[in-house]
Amino acid sequence: MCGIAGMFGTPDSNTKVKKMLAILGHRGPDACGIHTEGKLSIGNTLLKITGDMPQPLTGTGSLVLNGEIYNFRELAAEIGLKTDSDTELLFTLIERKVRKGIKPTNAVFSVLSKVNGDYALAYACGTELVLARDPSGVKPLYYFYEKSMVKPGLAFASEKKALAFTGREVKPFPQGGIMGFSTENGKIAEKFTEKSLKITQPEKRISAEKEAIIYLKAALEKAVELRLTPVSGIAFSGGIDSTFLAALAKRIDPYVSLYAVGLPDSHDIAQAEYAAEAIGMKRNLKTHFLSPEEIEAAVPEVIYATESTDPMKVAIGLPLHIVAKTAREEGKRVLLTGQGADELFGGYSRHEGFFEQGADVLDREIYSDLENISAINLERDDMVAMANSVELRVPFLDKEVIKTGLAISPELKVRKKEGVYIRKYILRKAAEGLLPPKILWKEKKAVQYGTGVQKTLDRLARDSGFSKKQGGHIEKYLSQIASEKGFDFINEM
Repeated sequence: MCGIAGMFGTPDSNTKVKKMLAILGHRGPDACGIHTEGKLSIGNTLLKITGDMPQPLTGTGSLVLNGEIYNFRELAAEIGLKTDSDTELLFTLIERKVRKGIKPTNAVFSVLSKVNGDYALAYACGTELVLARDPSGVKPLYYFYEKSMVKPGLAFASEKKALAFTGREVKPFPQGGIMGFSTENGKIAEKFTEKSLKITQPEKRISAEKEAIIYLKAALEKAVELRLTPVSGIAFSGGIDSTFLAALAKRIDPYVSLYAVGLPDSHDIAQAEYAAEAIGMKRNLKTHFLSPEEIEAAVPEVIYATESTDPMKVAIGLPLHIVAKTAREEGKRVLLTGQGADELFGGYSRHEGFFEQGADVLDREIYSDLENISAINLERDDMVAMANSVELRVPFLDKEVIKTGLAISPELKVRKKEGVYIRKYILRKAAEGLLPPKILWKEKKAVQYGTGVQKTLDRLARDSGFSKKQGGHIEKYLSQIASEKGFDFINEM
């Protein structure tokens, strides 16, 4: 995991990218590198996890990567490359195609089509700059592009705050997007190539319950195995998603740490303690008891990290921020989370309504959820974790898990028995034998409520003089903090 940034269109692009990388320093505390050619500069701040390869990598072209390629050893073996760096493998594959005369954008598309991973990258070669992002948008990427006679330009970065100084309209780069830009004659030309690695609906469906269980469990077990490292932990709430991941991880690493946070009397603390003991991982559980004072102190940190004063973003981001901080203090650099399970397997209450409208409706909505998961959830989670230099990994959004999950018939995702809805039915069935019934069939509270964070924010806002009766009291409280801290970039974006 890293931070990446780049800029084209000004003679001082090197200086400006250095400024951007300084803002992204928390994403990569281990190293910082920059490559400049003409009016184009690209750079990277490095968090060492897989290999120890400084960036940018340079050769025929140059590459910066934020992310992890989980099948890089398999791909390296196919071409006889000995490396412990997924970045080197990706660069080698792209460069080989470019040297054969394949256009950079097509080369990047061809290579990424074989990749199982989470990434945002920039590859520059000759007069072409290529930007790409993984299909689920697990890794964040923002950019602006203007073909203007007065102020032409293009810039990108892992976080919006790094682009705030430009004064331009910044947009999230699309999930699964690959764009090639021409930088010929020192000017930014029209975006001339655009390809997509978007998530697609599989043609073959899995409608038999036993078959679905076998394929899903196998895909998820492999996804967990690919993401575990000696510096990994699991964000643990004791719900079906995180407990299933923990039980699968235990088979690979019996000592993997589980991290839970919440107020001392909160639902999530009690649930995490019960679940950890139920799966034989009581000794693995690291419980962090929150206090109102700690939550209050963390509020400005989360506002800055998420670049938002949206009450829901802050309330959901706070527990994960503190989990990541706790894990980092124990030397962890990676956290596995259960993000994506609700979207893929029909875990939200609104999915019940879609189910009532018909299987096809539920199917479309699940697909739509995956198409929008980055902007709604993943960017927030990445930023609060990376504020602590901790990389998030999401097994439920593994390429093969998504492929399997989308193939499973929607009737196996939401069930209605005796007037009661069972959401994520097939996921719960896949976890049978690993988890006790009390966890398997229990509905989980949203993290902001389960940890007690929402209640604390409500009180902090009222104590600051904002009336709940007048509405929007928490947002007003958060906006006041942002103003006091000088987070002007939030209003500028």
